[in-house]
Amino acid sequence: MLDINPLYGQDTYNGQYSKPTCAQLGQAAGCSITADATSYDVADFFFGLPSTIAQGSNLATNLRQHVHSLYVQDDWRVTPKLTVNVGLRWEFATPQWERDNLWSNFNPATNTLVRATGGSLYNRALVNPDYKDYGPRLGLAYSWDAKTVIRAGYGISYAFFNRPGSAEEGINGPLAVFGTYSNPTTYGPGFLTTQTGFNAGIASTFNPLTSNNDYIPANTRWPYVQSWVFSIQREITRDTLVEVAYNGNHSLRLPILGDYNQAAPNPVTATCNGQVTPAITSGCLGIQARRPDQSFDSITWVDPAGDNDYNGLSARLEHRFSGGLYFLNSFTWGKALGDSEQALEYYSNLTGANPQNIQNLHAERGPSSYDAKFVNVTSVVYQLPFGKGRRFLGGANRVIDAAIGGWELNAINTASTGLPVNVYYSPTAQASVSDISAEYRGQSFQRPNVSGSAASQSTAQSLLTYFAGYTFTTPSVNAPFGNLGRNAFRAPGLEQWDLGVNKNFLITEGIRLQFRSEFFNVLNHTNFGPPSNISTSGSFGTITTTLPARQIQFGLKLLF
Repeated sequence: MLDINPLYGQDTYNGQYSKPTCAQLGQAAGCSITADATSYDVADFFFGLPSTIAQGSNLATNLRQHVHSLYVQDDWRVTPKLTVNVGLRWEFATPQWERDNLWSNFNPATNTLVRATGGSLYNRALVNPDYKDYGPRLGLAYSWDAKTVIRAGYGISYAFFNRPGSAEEGINGPLAVFGTYSNPTTYGPGFLTTQTGFNAGIASTFNPLTSNNDYIPANTRWPYVQSWVFSIQREITRDTLVEVAYNGNHSLRLPILGDYNQAAPNPVTATCNGQVTPAITSGCLGIQARRPDQSFDSITWVDPAGDNDYNGLSARLEHRFSGGLYFLNSFTWGKALGDSEQALEYYSNLTGANPQNIQNLHAERGPSSYDAKFVNVTSVVYQLPFGKGRRFLGGANRVIDAAIGGWELNAINTASTGLPVNVYYSPTAQASVSDISAEYRGQSFQRPNVSGSAASQSTAQSLLTYFAGYTFTTPSVNAPFGNLGRNAFRAPGLEQWDLGVNKNFLITEGIRLQFRSEFFNVLNHTNFGPPSNISTSGSFGTITTTLPARQIQFGLKLLF
């Protein structure tokens, strides 16, 4: 149960306080009472008897940011065949600050959370302003002959707003306070009901061991991306052209979320040795005892160290609209690699690919979560050549034209390879290095060890054993980071044909009524979802989801 006004928090009902005793039932001690935990917990909910109450303080922030931009550019026709476009852009974006200085940041030099104050930009934002964001632009267009054009371009762009997750929303101590209260095992003194719990001051005292703690380095600069393109376009017949292009970009200073207070692995001792069989874990330390700063719990770190790049070859064949036909086929062969992800941007049913070890980003370089190696999209628009103004029966009367004229077909066929799948395991408290449980706050996804290679199997078999041929083992508590790379596997690909059948009715010279029928995945082809990717789960390697089946919708559009 969640409540967001005036306090936000969560009540959990699993104490089974509503389960009657033998005495309450008028039965002798030791009588048999039906074991129905679900029903008793539902009854607890209706009676207002939570087992735990977790709350956060009522904090509303009003973020502010100013962006200023200046640019100059010029087109220079060097020769009748060569045109050059040159530009330079300077931008200054302030770091975010809060209107009433309800803002804080962790300071590693003093191991404290520092509050914003009035005055300079730094005092208010607790991050130094960045005045050196210059973005040059260069573009070239060269007409090789009457039917061939060569183009090239390069530019630098900046991103002035990051949404990696809750780490940049001001949900930070000591302003944002969180607390949890566990009720006694039996109803009696000290028991907080649903009604009394929200007035008990559970979230009134800041505790760095239970609250959100965020760290944005004071010298953080804005992320930027270098982009370049080179293309050759050729008209092969009238109204038909082909284009081949190379596109690339390199992104730097991207925010990576992790735990600045990440715990060290358990050292090998006589009572904590995961390298023997059976493993000895009786003396292994928990997460907090292994942290560098044990006065704080996890500290969400917005680390501006992300480094991603993309290289792609694309080919396009286009027949411009003529004779009632338009055709476009676009093919891309690309590769996106990097060590960082933005939270909350993953493909449906996939989980994040945050670093398993924020202190070793070199081991995180791998396919980006949106990397699709091959993508081919074919689009066709065809106006049937019947009826008024068309090739056949162009002089038909209104009745005949209403039946056979104005028909249009639209088709889009999409085929792509699958997106990456990041396999990880659920560590025990002795193997875990962080207790952050949300990717948008810097959750660590620790990966297992892997050996073997993919086994040949049918589609039906892969639904149950997607990772057949590979052997996954959970790392020891003393070396919890596995050898498996980030985003090392891929989900099944996508094949889908969408069809549209439209009929246009001419009402008057300037008014048209269009009936639209749209068939998404018209062939009802089954596109499977990603496999279960938690190696310690009993469902690991199984596929239990599919993308939407055929969907049909109809509509009317009045054009005037």
